[in-house]
Amino acid sequence: MKKLLSLFALVLAAAAVVSPASANQPAHHNTEDVTGDEIVCGSTVYTVTSGVLAVWTHEGASASGNANFTVTIVPMGVVLEDADGNVYSIKGAEWLGGTFNAQTGTTQFTDTDFFTILSSGGGVVGTVRAVFHISPTGEIVDLNFGTCQLPEEE
Repeated sequence: MKKLLSLFALVLAAAAVVSPASANQPAHHNTEDVTGDEIVCGSTVYTVTSGVLAVWTHEGASASGNANFTVTIVPMGVVLEDADGNVYSIKGAEWLGGTFNAQTGTTQFTDTDFFTILSSGGGVVGTVRAVFHISPTGEIVDLNFGTCQLPEEE
């Protein structure tokens, strides 16, 4: 959670100091190798043996100083393995975004994680279903109704 909030603060700060002309550029795309990461689902640990996360990031700013950002993360070709050597895949996406209002000094932030771990036969063996939101008033909503936990973001 702290890493996520730090990321939010850094991205908003960066977006706020970038000029509106340069901040409203097309989205940036990169990939991150996730080999070795672990997803914990109760007593089962799934280790990533191959694959990447595709990451799209976009930042924007207005002439009045308002700023926004959005990030979408999608697993691409990610293969998981349990302790017995069984192979699984993961489908879904994480989306997060936030805004800063320069006139009021308020921010808002939302992070959604919706992933499904599938057996080689296509059956669902685990899910990540989480929503975290900070409203402009500072109210926090933190829901987690999946059966698995994603690795900590570094």
